[in-house]
Amino acid sequence: MPSKLRQTILKLLPWLVTALVLAYIGWSTDLTTAKKTLAATNWAGFMPVVLLVAFGVFFFDSWCLALIFRRFNAPVGYRELLPLKGASYFLNLINYNAAAAGIALFFRNKKKVPFLEALSTMLWLNFIDIVALATLMLAGLVFGGARIDPSYERTLFWLASGIYVILIGSCLYWNAGVNFLVLGRLRGLAIFTAFRRAHLVDYGRFITLRTTFVLTYVVSQWASMPFFDMHASFRELLTVVPVLTFVGTIPFTTVAGLGTVQVMMRELFADFAPAGAAQIDAYSTTSILALVAWRIVIGYVSMGMMMRDAQGEATVHSEPTTDTVK
Repeated sequence: MPSKLRQTILKLLPWLVTALVLAYIGWSTDLTTAKKTLAATNWAGFMPVVLLVAFGVFFFDSWCLALIFRRFNAPVGYRELLPLKGASYFLNLINYNAAAAGIALFFRNKKKVPFLEALSTMLWLNFIDIVALATLMLAGLVFGGARIDPSYERTLFWLASGIYVILIGSCLYWNAGVNFLVLGRLRGLAIFTAFRRAHLVDYGRFITLRTTFVLTYVVSQWASMPFFDMHASFRELLTVVPVLTFVGTIPFTTVAGLGTVQVMMRELFADFAPAGAAQIDAYSTTSILALVAWRIVIGYVSMGMMMRDAQGEATVHSEPTTDTVK
């Protein structure tokens, strides 16, 4: 298969999978019940909650990015990263990797950080986020209150435990010098710069921060579900929301949380929806699209700020110097 065709297929695959899954949801849901759910929704309470969630996640995530790039790459201010993170929301709707590359390009162009080194920091952050999800999944299985199928519990336990095994192996490789057969040659690659620079204290610090960050998704579900007459305790959601978030991180399965995550919500939120799957579908579709809408607003404003900054810098560079005038 030609490389260009393969790349095109890989780019279109998430959209195709999402479209197929959404078509299945639309075909299998009770549209009458879904419409009744939307008609009975308390929109005056729901929309402000989504607004608070969107901006809360935006500010928290930007703060984490500032900390991690300051640690591994170059001095950067929190306010400096806010428009960059906001602008990445546009790219994130199309492709997460494109958003990560856009942030890496910023550090290359503005901070003179080699592109692969900046991209390495995003890669390390992704790894930490997966560990944070595993942490919350284990916490949910131990302390959560949701009733889920025992086979799911076993799968989730071994999945989360496997991620921690990988974390331990990573620390042994990068921090203790254990080569694991022929893997020692990876240490010199620029794409793994952040892994080389990370100390054990960095793992502890950022796993704690990102676990707290992912916990905001649990809070957002707990706060927004009652407006759709769906009720769950925080302990119950502690079990199921990290699973949904983890599914949303799998490549080629979802766009902006639509599709696969919604099918999982049908299963995991069944005890919280008196009207069944149609009520869950109405809630999931509305909450995801509302969050995307606010992120588009944030992205639009951020893009405008970055364009104005770029134009201002271009004007400064184009002004003649005193020597030129003379």
